[in-house]
Amino acid sequence: MKKIALVALLISVFAAGVSARGKQPIAFEKVPEVVQEEVQKYFLPLEIQLITVKKVAPRKFEYTFSMEDATQIKYSNKAVLLEVENEKGVLPVFIPEKILTYVLETFPNATITSYEAASGKKVIELNDEMVLVFTKKGKFLRIED
Repeated sequence: MKKIALVALLISVFAAGVSARGKQPIAFEKVPEVVQEEVQKYFLPLEIQLITVKKVAPRKFEYTFSMEDATQIKYSNKAVLLEVENEKGVLPVFIPEKILTYVLETFPNATITSYEAASGKKVIELNDEMVLVFTKKGKFLRIED
């Protein structure tokens, strides 16, 4: 009986921790269909390890997928890619063509490990931890420290 109570306590503490960060685990079937289609198009047959949802505003949600190859993908509820990262390299299909061309020509030996599309800018991180900032249209702006 004590073991059952301890397990129940641990589960409730874990759930409270997840809730406190605003992220909740969610089943794939509960993710909006347009987001499901994007993930299936680029990542299946990779196994999805975990999906979380976070409410960021009324009627606005972010869905984060943790894949078996250590890729982390974040989509809005309207299937807009917000962020993708993988230490071994992000799939080129996620990087806008103009940005990808710039990175390949300027840093030919680098690997893109992170891509973020937020607040009107596109941010790329390379395997040497260099961070490149681009405009929304893909024009290079600067290197950040």
